[in-house]
Amino acid sequence: MAGKDKNDPDRKYLEDYSMLRLFNLFDNLSGEELGRIGQNAVILEFDRNQVVCVEDTPSESMYFIHSGAVSISKKEVTFAHLESGDYFGEMSLITHSVRNATVTTLVPSVLFEISAEVFDQFFEKSPTVMHNLLLTYDARLRRHNDVVVGQFLKLKHQFDELEDSHNRLLLSDKMASIGLLTAGIAHEINNPLFVITGYLDVLKDSLQGDAVSKEDLEEISDKLNTASQSIVKLVSGIKTFARIEEAQPTPIDLYSAIKGTLNLVSFLYKQENIELQNNLADGSPMILGNIGTLQQVLMNLFSNAKDAMESSNEKIITVETREENGHVVIEVADTGCGIDPAHIDRVFSRAYTTKPVGKGSGMGLDLVRKIVREMDGSIVVESEVPKGTTFRMTFPVFEGH
Repeated sequence: MAGKDKNDPDRKYLEDYSMLRLFNLFDNLSGEELGRIGQNAVILEFDRNQVVCVEDTPSESMYFIHSGAVSISKKEVTFAHLESGDYFGEMSLITHSVRNATVTTLVPSVLFEISAEVFDQFFEKSPTVMHNLLLTYDARLRRHNDVVVGQFLKLKHQFDELEDSHNRLLLSDKMASIGLLTAGIAHEINNPLFVITGYLDVLKDSLQGDAVSKEDLEEISDKLNTASQSIVKLVSGIKTFARIEEAQPTPIDLYSAIKGTLNLVSFLYKQENIELQNNLADGSPMILGNIGTLQQVLMNLFSNAKDAMESSNEKIITVETREENGHVVIEVADTGCGIDPAHIDRVFSRAYTTKPVGKGSGMGLDLVRKIVREMDGSIVVESEVPKGTTFRMTFPVFEGH
């Protein structure tokens, strides 16, 4: 076994070999064995936040913590803390590889260092050391397992809080959108109500004068039924849009969802001289998802398009669909100001907005993308200043029955 270098004035060697009994690696070693190791143990003193060894560098020794504490990290991520009685660096000596972690002191610390040569000799010759080493690894794994479980439970709690915040944000956005639609909804309901009350007056007058025929009654009945169905459809659309409960994905008639959303905003947008156009491909593909959140996505894209066209002479929002390779593509395009190329890569970022405080529906394109992805879809954006912007969503077609 290699002896200590007495000619090196900077190296301070251990004199009280019994201090090695602090470490379970040396349990049950004889005094002679302990002495041979101890006489080659160098004493190192570190201040707080000093680096002991660095990952991916050659490994030439292992360390024992006599007093103090260190942190173990990899790629600047801390994954363990070791204290008095612990040791580290032996694994890279066993595998003859570079160090797999960086070690930094947390407080002023005193460490004992044993060279690779000394370690190899007593490790190979002592079954007791091997046994103690395995016991140490078992204790570390149990301790690290407790840490991992604790971190998992903490992450789960944080995830649950984020999900709750996500749902509250969805609800807030829906309520804001419904508030914006109030005027349009009132108008759309008033139209069929006017028809109903008008024909009821005609019917009342006809009955009083005994001047109503069966044909007249049938015609009036048809008019009343058409008007009432208009109200039923509108109210149904509002209820669908306002639905917030979590549910398993269900088949959605895509074109009905698109047309229903356009109907909800048609009057409101007409008041702002915005023309709504749709160019839906033949057929009516089904996709899997939640119709309420899908309509919320469409409402948000319509709202963004409306805001982008405030200063445009021509204000047109176009919804176009097509099928490609088992997928359905939905494009929502506007004739607005467009998005600066320098900002195009940031539009789906959580903190990104070009709107002043209090403007817009409050949902955010990052949440739009999250909803689309939850439906196994994708969304991209193309824009040209000052001609307009197109958002393109792609969803797999549902072929089930």
